[in-house]
Amino acid sequence: MLRVIRRALGAGALALLLAAAVTTAATPEGPRLAVVKTTAKSYRLELLTVGPTGDRPLRLAVRDANPRMLMVFSALSWSPDGEHGVFTGIVGSRHEDDHELLLRLFIVRADGSGLRVIRGTSGANAPVFSPDGRTVAFNRLVDRETPTTVGGKRREEFHGASIWTVDLLTGAQRQLTPWRDGVYYAASSFSPDGSTLLATHEDNSLLNAPEPVALKLDGSGSRRLLEVGMSPVYSPDGSEIALIRNTAYGEGREETTDLYVIRADGTDVRRLTRTPGRSEYSPSWDPSGERLAYARSPVAGSEYAPPGLLPNELMQINADGTCQTTLLSAPGTAFSAPAWFSAPTWQPGPGRGAGRIEC
Repeated sequence: MLRVIRRALGAGALALLLAAAVTTAATPEGPRLAVVKTTAKSYRLELLTVGPTGDRPLRLAVRDANPRMLMVFSALSWSPDGEHGVFTGIVGSRHEDDHELLLRLFIVRADGSGLRVIRGTSGANAPVFSPDGRTVAFNRLVDRETPTTVGGKRREEFHGASIWTVDLLTGAQRQLTPWRDGVYYAASSFSPDGSTLLATHEDNSLLNAPEPVALKLDGSGSRRLLEVGMSPVYSPDGSEIALIRNTAYGEGREETTDLYVIRADGTDVRRLTRTPGRSEYSPSWDPSGERLAYARSPVAGSEYAPPGLLPNELMQINADGTCQTTLLSAPGTAFSAPAWFSAPTWQPGPGRGAGRIEC
């Protein structure tokens, strides 16, 4: 694993928009999860790891963000041994007029040291480490109103996303899904044996909601898991899949999202949360497979969202739907300033399992 990672690291200085932690420390033992923190007043973004109660924050990367370009960090995807993580970083913008962001994948050690760009990942977003630690899947998004070339064809405009992989040892890339205008794919999780990649598929021409799909990496095709759902992620043993689904509440049928769990074959749909006025997103399994972390925020205009403010929380829940608890929220956390928390991902590795929540 370490040999593969070292050879994948790019040489030279990092992009100016990213900076490593000023100091690094030994990674704390025990359960940890990565989170993205946006400080409200200063638009400061940080990629952190914290303990299972939001304690002992350790900074992996930071940026003092331009308010027009807040999406600096994607969710961190951990290597199977939990020693490294990959994420998306912004390195600039394509044009002054449309501010299309230029993205690259970055890799960092679990103690916050060794932050580097992964060469050859121009336009890459939302990386997902493979179980063998050698391959990273990612999305490439093209969203242009101006003439552009996509997939070797000249187009007047194009809006879509495809899934690719990059071999960290050789740099070789492979395109898994085709470019199609109005069609979006977003990778989210490998099966433990590396044979299948879960993704969200959305086709604007069909006017359908996003749907979770399982892509076979041997080229034998894809399978839709459910008619509606997004962000599917395998449990550590591969037997279950957590995902987010749209839910309508009340007489006005206000639509939010809730957290669900299904079997890996798409059967036995079980709903874990019921939160009218709030939406869940970004589920992540604890290495023990007994609990999930996820983000939750109020729907704009609901009674849970004060005017001009959209507070959010990072939550935890047992895989059977019991003991839903708050992990981080703002204000009143271990951090000093009101903040927005997102993209929780549990760190794998020996001794990292948090087990069941006791309530």
